[in-house]
Amino acid sequence: MSLLRRALSCQLALMLLQAGIPAHAQPRDEQTACHPLAACEQAQDELDAKLEARFGPQALQQRHAHAAVDVLTLGDGAQRVYVFIPTQPALHGNVPMVFLHHGWQGMNPKNFGGLIDHLARSGQVVIYPVYQESAQTSPQIVTLAAAQADRRALTALAEQRELTPDPTRVLYYGYSMGAAISLNLALDYQRYQLPAPRALVLAAPGDAYHVVHGDEGRSIIGAVEKLPAELPVAILTGAADTSIGLPTARTLAARLCGIRADRRVLMVLPSDENNGKKVLAGHGSPGAPDSRYDFPLTKRTPAGANEPNRAIPTHIPGRSDFEPSASLNQLDFYGYWKVIDAMTDSLRDGKLPDAVFGNGTPEQLYLGRWPDGSEYTPIKLEQPCS
Repeated sequence: MSLLRRALSCQLALMLLQAGIPAHAQPRDEQTACHPLAACEQAQDELDAKLEARFGPQALQQRHAHAAVDVLTLGDGAQRVYVFIPTQPALHGNVPMVFLHHGWQGMNPKNFGGLIDHLARSGQVVIYPVYQESAQTSPQIVTLAAAQADRRALTALAEQRELTPDPTRVLYYGYSMGAAISLNLALDYQRYQLPAPRALVLAAPGDAYHVVHGDEGRSIIGAVEKLPAELPVAILTGAADTSIGLPTARTLAARLCGIRADRRVLMVLPSDENNGKKVLAGHGSPGAPDSRYDFPLTKRTPAGANEPNRAIPTHIPGRSDFEPSASLNQLDFYGYWKVIDAMTDSLRDGKLPDAVFGNGTPEQLYLGRWPDGSEYTPIKLEQPCS
């Protein structure tokens, strides 16, 4: 972190802390009181500690109120859908749900296993429709395929577990092509017979023309200008995702100016490096692999069509930490996961989250620190509607 950036950052921290965030963070001794820079450094350290306690990996693990995850596997091929259900303790009745729509050829949930496990153990039922069998699937049919799978999941939850979506706590999360799917379902949820989303999180959004050419590659994203003005929408993308996520995010954000200003945001997550270690905010940066969620897209024989797929577990015990991966880093904990957690919490609490719609607050921009204590370059906000 540059000296200038550190100085500016600590001055902001000092102003925030002296304003009461938190109130106890005033100069504690004569030396600090007499030296403004020392007061700034102290304020910055205390603010960082506050943010770390709220958003860091340990804080994420403390959200895990459930010790394990049950798995329902329904259908085959493009009709496959996985349902991840918090257990130990079990849920009952109306429950919060996240419809997680993956990117192109993300049929195996392994790449989002870390996030799925985190959300489920935090109390969310996660529905993961496969929606394609291979790269040969037409992008023009994936919205319908995902909707059909989502409905099968809801039916199975009701019939097998007596669980139904809490209508006030439904979130759609879409990555890449899944962002296009999530938008389309949000636009026409009644026709698709799905619960209305109460919030949207779109990560590194993509479209059909990013994966195929010609007529099959025409845009599948509908008239997003018609989304309800009250619907909270967070768009996140990596600054290095210059071919897919960043340009698509900017285009979408410019089309969403009908959403209330305090309920829409475009967050650009930067790459950074420190002491030879690099974090690249590319198109794959939202991924968070977990090998326990490595599920092959195998088919069952007709004779065993009604039997569980034995290649896929029905129960996944929790672990005490996160599976180490080069793809699991500050961008996940303090970026993508921070936003989706804040959005699910906001649906529970009934108020907009400052970590998402903070208009430049430290809670919104903070992306953690490096092992040597240096601050990771913060999130950048873009305002195409201003």
